[in-house]
Amino acid sequence: MKRMKSISSIAGVIGIGVAAYVFAKFQGSFVSWFIFYMLLPFVLYSILLFFYPLSDLKVERKMTTRRLTREGKVTIRLRITRKLPFPLLYTVITDRREHAERERITQEIVLWGFKRQHEFSYTLTNIQRGEYTLKAVEIETVDFFNWIKKRRVFAIKDSFLVYPKLTELFYQSASSSANEGKKASAYSLTKDAAMPSGVREYAPGDRMSWIHWKSFARTNKLMTKEFDEQKSEQYTVLLDANASPDFEEGLEFAASLLVSAKDHHAMLTLLIAGKNPAQFPMIHSAESTQQALIHLAKMQPDETNHSELPRLKVDQGNILLVVTGNLRLEFIQTVLQSYPNPSSIVCFVTTTEVSEELQSVIQQVKQLGIKVQLISKANISSALKEAVTS
Repeated sequence: MKRMKSISSIAGVIGIGVAAYVFAKFQGSFVSWFIFYMLLPFVLYSILLFFYPLSDLKVERKMTTRRLTREGKVTIRLRITRKLPFPLLYTVITDRREHAERERITQEIVLWGFKRQHEFSYTLTNIQRGEYTLKAVEIETVDFFNWIKKRRVFAIKDSFLVYPKLTELFYQSASSSANEGKKASAYSLTKDAAMPSGVREYAPGDRMSWIHWKSFARTNKLMTKEFDEQKSEQYTVLLDANASPDFEEGLEFAASLLVSAKDHHAMLTLLIAGKNPAQFPMIHSAESTQQALIHLAKMQPDETNHSELPRLKVDQGNILLVVTGNLRLEFIQTVLQSYPNPSSIVCFVTTTEVSEELQSVIQQVKQLGIKVQLISKANISSALKEAVTS
């Protein structure tokens, strides 16, 4: 179909030239020949453009970063080069990207001329969490009167990942020990544990200072020191994937919990409830934390209001931290079926406005013996400490 349309276009251009020549030949007046010679350059250019190969163009895409956090920015540069200096007129450059199953485009219209190289850059600001896939670059050029239109798609695939925005938390040990009030940086290890209480097998991401060299010399097997603090701090975080206006805030709070626990050498398990439940048990190393953060970065809210929990038996000695942006009684009842210990459950609810309906649900959840902690921008840093120590 496209080929037939292309052939009909060039046939139409040649027909215009022939018609102008025939008219001038038979008319023989100055005006008729003037019209012919006026049309001739445009007709010749259109014919040459038809035979100009857009495969001569080479496209490269570069990005300033491939990992950033929500509300950050990234600059994307396109570099287009060619060998033949054929004059191109109106050229439209389109970069296509996909996020959350929606396609977006960025375009530039340029009067190319004889240049062998052209660079086009644009910046995406206030970017939202998720995986962005840049699928292709489309280049389209036309002649003076849009008689001939040429288009080529360059399949250049790139991607970048936008992580949840992390918040510094006042981390509180699950054992309510002497860690109260210590502030954790979202990305840096803040301290070393003091006294080792045992050893375990080395896991990727463990620090070199934790290696128990005496065991290595004796068994020729890498072993890592285990600390009392590591054993005592046991949290299980259950993130509700149900769609809500405050879903992003809840997800970012769960991600901040992961990083803070890792920074304090605490053991943590992440569960995700929804249509596609997921689990990340025993997160303690940088590698396992990174895997969980990648999953959170790619995760999209569940619009089906499905509350299926992953099939993982939660240790009854752990404190279960439920994070949701849409508190509802049926979801809490589903949680209690898998974890029938309400006194060890803390429910964090992210909300910007406490409605009467929400207040009613909170009272019903509290009557079940579950502690409820509201999270807002004002108290997100201290929410964990307040919930565990109150």
